[in-house]
Amino acid sequence: MARSKSETPALTYHISGQAVVRIDGKDYYLGKHGSGEALARYAFLIAEYQRNGLSLPDSFDMRSLTALVESLTSGRPANAISTHQTDEPILVKHLTAAYRDYVATRYKNSQSEKSRCLQACRILESEFADIEADKFGPRALLKLRSAWVADGRSRQYCNRTTNSVFKIFKWAVSAELADITTHQRLKTVEPLRMGESDAYDTDPVTPANLDDVRKTIEYLPPQLRAVVRIQVATGARPSEILMMTPAEIDRSGSEWIYRPKRHKNANKKKTRSIPLLGDAREAVIDYLNRDPNSYCFSPKEAIEYYNAQKRAARKSKVQPSQRDRRKPDAKKRPRDHYDKYSYRQAIERACKKAGVPYWHPYRLRHLAGTFVRDLMGAEAAQALLGHSHLNMTEHYAKLSEAKAIEAAKAAPKL
Repeated sequence: MARSKSETPALTYHISGQAVVRIDGKDYYLGKHGSGEALARYAFLIAEYQRNGLSLPDSFDMRSLTALVESLTSGRPANAISTHQTDEPILVKHLTAAYRDYVATRYKNSQSEKSRCLQACRILESEFADIEADKFGPRALLKLRSAWVADGRSRQYCNRTTNSVFKIFKWAVSAELADITTHQRLKTVEPLRMGESDAYDTDPVTPANLDDVRKTIEYLPPQLRAVVRIQVATGARPSEILMMTPAEIDRSGSEWIYRPKRHKNANKKKTRSIPLLGDAREAVIDYLNRDPNSYCFSPKEAIEYYNAQKRAARKSKVQPSQRDRRKPDAKKRPRDHYDKYSYRQAIERACKKAGVPYWHPYRLRHLAGTFVRDLMGAEAAQALLGHSHLNMTEHYAKLSEAKAIEAAKAAPKL
């Protein structure tokens, strides 16, 4: 359901120093932010917008606002509206406001990276919103990082967020909103290393326990049960399986190959091939009889499955008024596919019902990678996981303790 139009579009600050309002995808610049003339133009613009049924007429001309403002100021000429950069100093809050617009486009297909960048913007604004961007230096960044450590953040969080701050100022240099020396000075801040601060280290990701996984999937809907089976059999990333469509599965040969269009390295023009054999093929086969371009695993179908289970377990007869209680104008409806957050949440709930320790979806990738590494070697695990470099496979698929014990037994003796 499409979001309804706002009756009063927000008046915001633009990096040029002007007040701006966006209507029907177009920005209207109203003059210096906070000035009486900008507020007057905004009031007249919104009045025209509401009078015309929440849109502006095709014949609308911004010059008409200037004439109205002059009539309110006893004929004194209103300041001209400019759309170029002013000579006012650029503050940190101006820089982060502009960066948000960039992030919305740059990371529209990467929600996690987008969230990290927006979080870094909020952190900068919380402490240094009103200082000049070029005066934000290493000491200010170190002050922020010390606050994160005192707040109980992990070393990995501190380093990752620091890198996000670097990215903001690197972009600001390319957009000519900050001097290059500002970014260079910030880059002199070295990352926290293990044991150098009170920041704790997060536990390394380990493979999921296969017995726990088997118990957990009994409490998942069939759609997510199939996703787990495919992940264990292929070592694929959760997002790769959740975004699967029948059209992306090559079934022309005896062995099926899934080639996702969207994956982690798609922007590098790299292809990803995931064999669907054995258990993976059996898991997906029931979800291919649909529109070739629709998602295989749908939350809507999962809800229908749960409702059918509840109906089957009823002991009393379903009344006519209870047959369909769906609201025709419901604000929240099931999405056409799961994302990694809803998938992870479903697993967390299923783990509680199964009475097993919580495991997250990415641990299935480690499970598959470690198993194949132990059985067939690092290169086979690299091919299965789709890594460009073998050292990444070493990170995902460590040698098991059993292999280490065997190696210790074969070691020479003095």
